[in-house]
Amino acid sequence: MTTSVSIDFSNTELQAHPYPVYERLRDEDPVFWNGPAQGWLVSRYEDVVALFTDGRMSSQRVDATFRVLPEDVQRELQPLREVLGQRMLLSDPPRHTRLKNLVMPAFSARAASGLRERIQELCDGFIDRVIEQGSLDAMADLATPLPSWVIADTLGVPMSDQADFTRWAAGQVKVYDRPGTVNDRIAVMRQGQADMLEMKAYLEEVIKKRRNDARDDLLTLLVQAEDGGDRLSNDELVVMCVALLIGGNNSTAHLIGNAILTLLRHPAALDALRTNPSLARQTIEEVLRYESPVQATSRVVTEDFTLHGAQIKAGDNISLLIGSANRDPRQFLDADRFVQDRHPNRHLTFAHGPHFCVGSALARNTAQIAVQTAVKRLHNMSMVDERPDWAPGFSFRHLKSLAVTFSRG
Repeated sequence: MTTSVSIDFSNTELQAHPYPVYERLRDEDPVFWNGPAQGWLVSRYEDVVALFTDGRMSSQRVDATFRVLPEDVQRELQPLREVLGQRMLLSDPPRHTRLKNLVMPAFSARAASGLRERIQELCDGFIDRVIEQGSLDAMADLATPLPSWVIADTLGVPMSDQADFTRWAAGQVKVYDRPGTVNDRIAVMRQGQADMLEMKAYLEEVIKKRRNDARDDLLTLLVQAEDGGDRLSNDELVVMCVALLIGGNNSTAHLIGNAILTLLRHPAALDALRTNPSLARQTIEEVLRYESPVQATSRVVTEDFTLHGAQIKAGDNISLLIGSANRDPRQFLDADRFVQDRHPNRHLTFAHGPHFCVGSALARNTAQIAVQTAVKRLHNMSMVDERPDWAPGFSFRHLKSLAVTFSRG
């Protein structure tokens, strides 16, 4: 592969199976300039790990996203820009450090573990809806609604409003995926802004109520969060909730769908999980590596430097190919094979270093319970179509739908 070649990540065949391209990048051009995206692709595990903690990499990439848009569109999308600019994920220290210190207690492994009973209850409810019909769409009937309901329920959102959060989150997550042409991107961002404004207005009212009426929910914990006298402002609370509902909801949904697909493609692993439910944790960790719901994240370069002979300039955009790093044979033995009990398994799906995902414990718990419950209650699962329908995108890897037939367990 040479730098005169470009990679079109909107190609449907590439989206269905990107791993051969990742392999060529790792072997032939580990720091690759991709013309269509006007940015660098970094594909090897050791390089991705290093850049996650490199002080020359900035997460403040909102300006880079917006400056390619026409000026009138930038003005139109200013509300979206302001919200994105406040997100912890898109900030650098010291602001990132401050926000993370404030919210970490609410997202600890202990806090997530305390939610397992409620997650199980919600999961069983979704399975109950389809158990008699002998078939389901694993995405629409389980993977997509469950995380949304878990997070909304955890925040303290009434059950009657939770469908709105699923819709709002689905529209906003596409903003982060840099789809197609600039015109494609504008259309996605306009819809994302409309969904964001609806969600923001709703959350502002709920937050106002929680300040005067504390409850046993995550939103109250965030309202009361304090670190050395510091608290989250009202805008920061809204943005934190928006981020949780978008990021946690969608990435966990994608993980559940990818896990069910992977198990259906590996019947021995599915049978092993049914026989030994304690394998759920290791199974989900290997799915996170093998079929990562997060394929890439980006950074903006703040200083010139050279990597593997590539001259990288300040202002350049770099995509860290998590999906490729997770399949790098320099780090993982039999990297292209699904090894259910793989150990060690230092995958990078939740990032690395200061930006390690604060919601990882909740995502893991939700996915483990969802997949373990589906395997326990739905026997003889089989895909209706052996060629599943992957959703378009570069940064995220997930299915549009996954039709499955089963017998009642």
